[in-house]
Amino acid sequence: MTEPAIRATPRLTLQAAAAATAPVIAPVVLCELDFATGPFRVWTGLGDISWAGLIFSGIGDLGAMSEVEETVELRAVRLTLTLSPVPQEVIDIALAERSFRLRPARLWLALLDAGGAFVADPFPLWAGLMDTMEVVDGPEPRVALACESRLVDLERAEVRRYTDPDQQAEYPGDRFFEYVPALQEAEIRLPAR
Repeated sequence: MTEPAIRATPRLTLQAAAAATAPVIAPVVLCELDFATGPFRVWTGLGDISWAGLIFSGIGDLGAMSEVEETVELRAVRLTLTLSPVPQEVIDIALAERSFRLRPARLWLALLDAGGAFVADPFPLWAGLMDTMEVVDGPEPRVALACESRLVDLERAEVRRYTDPDQQAEYPGDRFFEYVPALQEAEIRLPAR
């Protein structure tokens, strides 16, 4: 019997599973938020760390993440990422960022050895879309970003109209609905019996 190609829960490699029981292993989370102004990559340690040609900046204890929920039901789950306290420059960037909604957010779980090197490749922990951002400016400034899994698309109504502009947006050059506005006011006489 072959193993299924798609699994609900990511599996650790044999190397990572063996290392996870060692006393010198440090689990860390890598996070990538794909903002329109450029990707924001951080990890739960200090300093910079490189993986797959990408540089992740350490946020240490400044970052928090809500529980990663797994469910057997087919429903969207929510995840909240928080930075607190944050410098004023980060607050200003968060307030200026406007086109983040429905852009990708990804989290990976990784295991580091005593020297800070990856024991195995990080594995996907969560993937979804950025939804809302709450920015609190004050004595303890913080930024909280709510993200939802891609299943949220199943709950969104697809709003489509039988109009030429809607058809052109989906299929440029298609003229099927070109005369619909003229038909709306047209008087059509059917032959009498």
